[in-house]
Amino acid sequence: MSVKVKIKHLKPGTVFNAGPVAVRVLEHFAYGKTLVITDECIADRPYTCQPFKPNRPEDWVANNWRTSTLRADLNRDFLNSFDEAGGPILSENIILTEWDLTDSAGNNAYGSVTDKIGLLTEAMFRKYSEQGLLDLDDWWWLITPYAGYTYYARGVNKDGTLDYNNARYGGGGVRPAFRLESEIEVELEEDEVDLISMGLSEGESLSRFKYCPFCGAKMEEAAEKVLPTCNVTKLPCAGCNPVCEHRGHDLYG
Repeated sequence: MSVKVKIKHLKPGTVFNAGPVAVRVLEHFAYGKTLVITDECIADRPYTCQPFKPNRPEDWVANNWRTSTLRADLNRDFLNSFDEAGGPILSENIILTEWDLTDSAGNNAYGSVTDKIGLLTEAMFRKYSEQGLLDLDDWWWLITPYAGYTYYARGVNKDGTLDYNNARYGGGGVRPAFRLESEIEVELEEDEVDLISMGLSEGESLSRFKYCPFCGAKMEEAAEKVLPTCNVTKLPCAGCNPVCEHRGHDLYG
């Protein structure tokens, strides 16, 4: 049986169908934004293709994401695929994000770009890899240039260690990342639902919840309860009595 859940309530690491691809939740941010990454690589592509000489700028370098052909493809073909798929996520639900182009040694010669679709930076990879959120049995590109060279970019090995490769190498996996609106509801099977702890709005019924986001128990006995006029720190399933964060005592004692 499938259930609908708002993205903002999904624990990091949860995978859901976004329409054209399955994506994995990495982090929730303020103002209704959630960072996700595709669960698997969507293709093997070079980081960039070298332009033909008549059209090649004099300052063109292979590992500058700003002029990358992969950047253009992701923000055109891949982005459009969300509207074509007609799934829960549309291109308008994907949020413009600033992507840092600092190299692997901390130098920022390329600045940053603002796009809807990007790749994880090396810093982002280190953060989410330490949390066990990025495991994938494949080699895939990061957006970060490899310091000291104009034709190498960072990537990730099958074993999850950092690597680098020639940006014009065509066998690198593409694993797009993007931020999207976290109020959107997505559909998952019951056994796939893994929720974070959350509060509810004043007076909101608990009947729409299948599981207690605090302990994971199935919501049965407390399904008809309605919250009082202040928020709670825990949801009241049969075994989780909520505590009022204003008055500090049990609400359903």
